[in-house]
Amino acid sequence: MIFRQLKELIRKELLVLLRDRQTIPLLFLMPVALIFFLSLALQSVYVDKVTGQPISLVLENAGRDPKALQLEGKIGSNKLIRLIKRPNGYDNDKLFEYSKAHAAVLIPEGFGDGTKPVEIQFDPVLDAGYKIALRSLIASLTAGVIMGVDDIDVMAANFVVEKTKKNTQFPSPLQQSVPGWSIFAMFFIAIPMSIGFLREKDNGTLQRLFTYPVGANLVALGKLIPYYLINLIQFVLMVVVGVYVMPQVTGLPFNLGEHPWHLVPITLVAAAASTGFGVLVAALARTPEQSSTLAATGAVLAGVFGGIMVPHIVMPPVMKNLAMISPMYWAHQAYLDVFLREASFSYILPKLVVLTIFALFCFYIAGRRIKWM
Repeated sequence: MIFRQLKELIRKELLVLLRDRQTIPLLFLMPVALIFFLSLALQSVYVDKVTGQPISLVLENAGRDPKALQLEGKIGSNKLIRLIKRPNGYDNDKLFEYSKAHAAVLIPEGFGDGTKPVEIQFDPVLDAGYKIALRSLIASLTAGVIMGVDDIDVMAANFVVEKTKKNTQFPSPLQQSVPGWSIFAMFFIAIPMSIGFLREKDNGTLQRLFTYPVGANLVALGKLIPYYLINLIQFVLMVVVGVYVMPQVTGLPFNLGEHPWHLVPITLVAAAASTGFGVLVAALARTPEQSSTLAATGAVLAGVFGGIMVPHIVMPPVMKNLAMISPMYWAHQAYLDVFLREASFSYILPKLVVLTIFALFCFYIAGRRIKWM
């Protein structure tokens, strides 16, 4: 009997949601648009630090002597460099203004006899660390030509051994955007959820429901489950977009990590936390206008503090500490644990506990404050 009542309550809520031909599609289109455009916008910020894509370089050889030609060949064949042909009418300033290249290198006349050095001009906005790396690369190739060493890197390898650890902190644009904006969209579902509750309360639908032998908890559960399912579908759709669509658009891979199945418990708990947030908004607001303002403001602030809009790794220490007050931070970090850190379930479990406590807290406060009649 209870299951049949719950089924009918869920069916009623789904019919109400399906009649809203603007809000529900928007809940799916919004995160897709945010992932698409913000991944593209952040691509140039991440590209050198994360993906290792070659730097765009304009190379001009005014010397044309054997050593100058040898250096030109070494620079052009280096896997870290992508040579760009200078567009007609573009000096270096215009070249950088329109983002045609990251740097320009000139091998001057007189390089071969040692009277003039190689000249490098960087795009002024290029990351300082990357400038140092490129300057060192050009210097290494130049030294190899002058010293007559075919491969100076091979010679140096006998004296220098690299033991760099795998990146486990700095996410790629897609690893940052896909889970981040999916979580943000999950919490944004508080708007239609709270508005729908208050609207049914104002128009008498809830009062009519209680003329039947159903309890308040069952009615609440019937309203929560559809939104919870929408949150799950949202995340699955965003992962599909991130894995199969965005790499084709940006050229950036999206690695799900060594244990992709750990995404399942994270998503189940994150969806519960976002649904709890929606119930809390419905309990605290008195009008649909209040609920939409409170839900939107709360979601945006949680996104700002939680490392969704600005990667947590680049935040100053104060903001990193404040981030922990946001439930989005715990959900996002749990996803990054899977994507970047090959985390075991025991590693992400504390974050799931925090999210579960947040969800239970929201449900408890909402249950105490909601006035059904």
